[in-house]
Parts: sequence; structure tokens; C-alpha cells
Amino acid sequence: MKLWAFIITTLFLQEPASTDAAIFLIRQNHINLLLINLIWFIATTIDITIGYFVGKWIQKKFSETRFERWAERWASKIKDFIGRKGGRFAMILLGVINFPYANAFLFSWLKVSFGSIFALTLIGDLIYWITEWVINIGVRSYFSNPHTVLYIVIGIGLLISVISKTILTKVLRKSL
Repeated sequence: MKLWAFIITTLFLQEPASTDAAIFLIRQNHINLLLINLIWFIATTIDITIGYFVGKWIQKKFSETRFERWAERWASKIKDFIGRKGGRFAMILLGVINFPYANAFLFSWLKVSFGSIFALTLIGDLIYWITEWVINIGVRSYFSNPHTVLYIVIGIGLLISVISKTILTKVLRKSL
């Protein structure tokens, strides 16, 4: 039961180090991959939907406040910086390097439909999900000791997390 709680929680949070550990455990325990991918899809769908609608709720709840005016200026600067086609690419890229609920929350301020935000964030997160699987399978093909594999995939996950957050921070600083 603890294993399933960890896996499901991880699929909702989608942090690289814990995701790598969960995938390792999924493979180690021979858990049905179709079921895991279905849970990932449902979790990601829920994450994106909740993030988007919480963002919209906050916009409505705090309209005419200093925070809302700041968020509108931020969204305008981001939109001007990335443009229309760049915006689509940015949504996919952020889907790869950031959490789907956070992306949907941030993108809810842009004048983009929920369908577009959902689809582009899901594509980016799918790229992330596939990358995490490739890391796990790749490391497992080079090392046979399960403890070594676990440490390596968690280390790679932490490295990916640090690098992606650094990139995200630099991009946001340049755009603002």
C-alpha cells in the first residue's frame, strides 16, 4: 500500500527525483505499465485543470488589486517577449521543465484558451514523462545492482530539477 501511495503521489507532484525513484520502483516490482501510464495521464489532466481554474479563480477573486495588476503586466510582458508561436513553444518547454499545475496556473493569465493551454502543457509533460522513462531504462541497462540504479536515477533527477529551474529562472528574469 505504501508503494502505491508513493507512486500515485509522485505522479501528481511530478518532481524529477521522486519520479525517477517511482519509475525505478514500478520497474522493480513489475507493475503494469498500461495502468501506470493511465494513472500518469489522469494525474496530469487533473493537475493542469486544477492549476488553470485556480489561476482563473484568483484572477476573479483578486481583480482590481495590486496583485492582479502586477500579474496582468507580467502576462503582457511574457506575451510580448515570446510572441504567438513562441508562446506555444514556451508552453511545451515549460511542460518539460516545470510542474503541470504551476504551468497551467501561470498560463491562465495569458489570453489563451484552456484547450490550448491543456494540450501544449500535456505535450510538454509527455516529453518529460518519456525522458524520465528513458533515463531509468538507460541507467538500468548499464548497472545491475538495484541500489546503484536507484541512487543514479535519483541523482539524475535532482540534476535535471536544478538545471531546469535555473533555466526557468533565467528565462523569466530576461522576459521581465
